[in-house]
Amino acid sequence: MASLTSTGYVLQTQNDWFAQERQFYVDIDPLWNLDPSTPDGLKMAHDAEIFYVLDETLQRAYNSKDPNKAKGLDLDIVCALTGTKRSLGSKSSVSLELTGTPSTVIPRLNRFESSVTGSRWETDQVVTIDASGSATVNATCTVSGPTPADPGTITRIVDVVAGLATVNNPSPAVAGTDEQRDEQLRVTRAAAVGRPGSNQIDSMTGELFAVAGVRRVKVYENDTNSAAVTPDNPHGLPAHSIAPIIDGGTDEDVALAIYLKKNPGVLLFQAGAPFEVTVQSPSFPDNFKVIRASRPNYVDAILVVEVKDDGTLPVDADQQIKDAIIEFAEGELIPADVGFKITGFGIGETVPFSTMFTPINQVIGKFGNSYVNSLLLNGSSTNLSIAYNQMSRWSASNITVTIV
Repeated sequence: MASLTSTGYVLQTQNDWFAQERQFYVDIDPLWNLDPSTPDGLKMAHDAEIFYVLDETLQRAYNSKDPNKAKGLDLDIVCALTGTKRSLGSKSSVSLELTGTPSTVIPRLNRFESSVTGSRWETDQVVTIDASGSATVNATCTVSGPTPADPGTITRIVDVVAGLATVNNPSPAVAGTDEQRDEQLRVTRAAAVGRPGSNQIDSMTGELFAVAGVRRVKVYENDTNSAAVTPDNPHGLPAHSIAPIIDGGTDEDVALAIYLKKNPGVLLFQAGAPFEVTVQSPSFPDNFKVIRASRPNYVDAILVVEVKDDGTLPVDADQQIKDAIIEFAEGELIPADVGFKITGFGIGETVPFSTMFTPINQVIGKFGNSYVNSLLLNGSSTNLSIAYNQMSRWSASNITVTIV
């Protein structure tokens, strides 16, 4: 039977159970007829299956207390002990350019719509059209998940505002995410374990990951007395500073998370696309603090692929390859038990050229002996370098797949 040892729970296989029970019969009578067609042979097989299922049930109960083995609801319960919740998915975000009459105020949650997909987007904050007749504002999709929005597609005004003339998105949306898989939740939990602490990089990272809609977090630190580039300060941050860079979440929620974990007297350096919010202390309403942080500078990944068809590829192979590349970049393609790229490409993470063959081969490898004729990543066959304050941005409109 299964046993609990110093190395953990050791499961007994169904074949082991069958052999053990068979030996019990043989010990009684070596000539006992145990052919599978006999009642006794059938009973042995039935017992072995039942006992194995019971062992598996006990194993699941044992594993439910281990964050590295628990699954589903059991993992949610374990993660709750450290204040970590499974993300039910994050929403895509995009930068909108508005035009209209100067001094026109566009309220928060004003809705706009894609003329291509019909997806709707809400402004994250109040914005006022400036003297030149334009304004830029971040907007978030109204539904969770990786909703796409190619450049120039969000052009419809849903909530009409007097003085607002046009809307457009000059850049593609940053894709949201689906509900977290168990393996992704384990990664988030590992990052959030330090959240209950104070005045630590880990605790700030955990607090930021707990913000609704946050997809990626990177907190850089220079604890030296100099801004010089050194091994201890590789990015040349100002002396005694931290540089939080966050992808996703509203400015207000992100700023509050930083406020709750920021060390007194430490400089907040805006290493990427800057934003600032005046935060009111939730504990002491008379305390206000301007929190400065940044979003990553997005680098659009442009992929051009040519695939040689051996005659087995389906007619929609090009679209399947595009979908697989997007899923790979978001960490949704590779089976979780493989443990490869399960969180996608993060802030400051260079895109290796060689890895881009993975999603393509996963598609074409299911059909026959087709192969990749050529592949260019941003115009070359080299890695796409991403600086510490940047993040690669993936859009189907930037992926060209040719089947020959």
